[in-house]
Amino acid sequence: MGKSKKIAFLDRDGVINKKAEEHYYITRVEDFIFNEGIFGVVSKLKNEGFEFIVITNQRGVARGLYTEETVRKIHRHMKDEFYKKGIEILDILYCPHENNTCECRKPKDGMLREAMELYKFDKTQSLLISDSVDDVYMGEQFGLGKSIFVQPNKPSEAMIHLQKSISVVV
Repeated sequence: MGKSKKIAFLDRDGVINKKAEEHYYITRVEDFIFNEGIFGVVSKLKNEGFEFIVITNQRGVARGLYTEETVRKIHRHMKDEFYKKGIEILDILYCPHENNTCECRKPKDGMLREAMELYKFDKTQSLLISDSVDDVYMGEQFGLGKSIFVQPNKPSEAMIHLQKSISVVV
C-alpha cells in the first residue's frame, strides 16, 4: 500500500468522547462517554478510504492519577465500541508525560512522526480532527492535507468540512 494510505487522526478527549471538566481526567471506562455524532463522522471517513489513528495526551499518568493499564482498558473499550460499528482503529498513540518533558506531547508532532514511521501514510491525503486550535496548527505544520477544528464534544461539526472533497488541501 505504501504512501497511498490515508489516515484520519482523531483527538480522543473532546472529539471521540466527552471531555472531562477542566483539571479532571477520564480515569474509568464508566466515565468514557462517546460524543454524539462521532460514529457518523468516522463512518463517512471510512467510506472515503481512511484508516484511523487516535492521538491523545494522557498527562494524568505522569501525575499519578491513573495508570497506563487504565489507559489501555479505556482504549480497549473504545476500540471494541468502534469495532461493533464496523470500524477498525488502526492504532492509538498516547503521551503519558507531563508538559514540556518530551517530544510526543501535543501540540508537538511526535505522535504524527511516530505514525509516519510505523504506517508510511500519505500526508497530503490525511487529516486531523481536534478540539484544540494548537493541535490543528500542529497538523497544518506537519503537512497534513486537512486539519479540522471542532468545538469540544461536537465532532459532528467536522461533517461540514467533510462535505467538500476530502482530497482538497485547505
